[in-house]
This record gives sequence, structure tokens and C-alpha cells, in this order.
Amino acid sequence: MFWNLVRYEFKNVNKWFFALYAAVLSLSVIIGIHGSALSNTYYQDKGVVMLFFLALVFGGLVITLSISTLILIIQRFKGSVYDRRGYLTLTLPVSEHQILSAKILGAFVWSLTSTVVFLLSLYIIIAMISPDVFISSLFKDVFDYYLGNLWLTLTTYILNTLASILCIYLSISIGQLFDEYRTALAVVAYIVIQTLIGFSDLFLNISVNYTSLLTYEIVKDIILIVVYYIGTYYILKNKVNLQ
Repeated sequence: MFWNLVRYEFKNVNKWFFALYAAVLSLSVIIGIHGSALSNTYYQDKGVVMLFFLALVFGGLVITLSISTLILIIQRFKGSVYDRRGYLTLTLPVSEHQILSAKILGAFVWSLTSTVVFLLSLYIIIAMISPDVFISSLFKDVFDYYLGNLWLTLTTYILNTLASILCIYLSISIGQLFDEYRTALAVVAYIVIQTLIGFSDLFLNISVNYTSLLTYEIVKDIILIVVYYIGTYYILKNKVNLQ
């Protein structure tokens, strides 16, 4: 039953997101081709205008991808847990932990895929316009520096993504505790949580060393994940107020 919940997280949205991913990657290839041709052309005025237009469209697609991923995460959780469909979800022969785990897994996969597509599109553009940048001494120095912290960087990304997802879930859960203005109160809860975290970062003495900074982020995200998960689980199990 758990894997049925996971499959539901990818149901009816695959075509939309795959089309969006394909559009972003295809446009990055077009920008790369146009930029490469432009760099070898003497008459560049019209080409620059076209390249600028393509860059705007690309930026719009990336923003659309980010917003779509965020909306998907929100709707998949709120719609199937706290709206009318929540009656069906909460009567399934699964525990609250399984419901949360399925939601988190689905949201993480969509977030990861969107991030990979974005990074791949940037790589395509840079590689096609200026392939020499990847063999420059500056790039090698930067790459070697961060490669030494590769696992810390990946761990930080994973934990930060999970913490961000669970923060959204907790905010939605707090909002549904009220009978009215649930969405607005969920937004307020999210802002308050993020503000408190921001103030805590300001008051803590964080080293400017990259490794120390990543270590701090990992510890912080682990704590936040535990707090967010426990809070969301408690509300889901004991304080559900479906409408």
C-alpha cells in the first residue's frame, strides 16, 4: 500500500513536467547554438537582441518550473491530506508515518529532478557557447576546491531540500488547525518559522570556512527535519480538521 501512495505522487503530472523539462533543455540547446554562432559573427546587433529574447524565455521557463514544483508539493500534500480527499487518504490501511513518507519522497524526487534539469541546461549553454571554460585554470581550481567537499555539499543539498519540504508541510498543517483563512494562516506560519530560523542564524557564530559552514547547515537541517516532522506528524495524527 505504501508504494501505491508513492505512485499516486507521480500520477497525472508526468506529462506536464516532462514537457516542461523538455522545453527547458531544448531552449538551452537553442541558446547555446545561437550564442556559439554569435561569438563567431562580426555583425552581432540583431543576434544579441535574439539571444536576449531567448534568455528571457529561458528565464521564464525556469521560473515556471520552480513555481510549478512548489505548487505541486503544496497541492499534493494539502489536497490529499487536509482537503476533502483527506477522508479517503486517512482511512487507507496505512499509518501516518507512511503517508508522510510517501509525500516527502514524491516531493523530493520532483525537487531533485527539477534541480538536475536546471543545472544540466546551464551546463549545455556554457559548454556550447564557451567550452574552454571547463578546461581553464580558474575552473579547475574552483572544481578541485569544492570536489573535496562533494559529499558534504550533496548531503547539505539533500537535507536542506527535505527540511524545506517539511517546513511547507508543517506550515500547511498549522494553517488547517483553524476553521477560516487556512491558506493565509499557513503562509503566516511559514513566514514566522523562516524568520525565527533567520534570526537564529544571525546570532550563532558561523565560521566563514566552507567546510564548517556546510557542517553547520547539516546539523541545523537535521534538527529542523526532526522538529518539522514531529510537528507535522502530531497534527496529522491528533489534530486533523478536515473541511
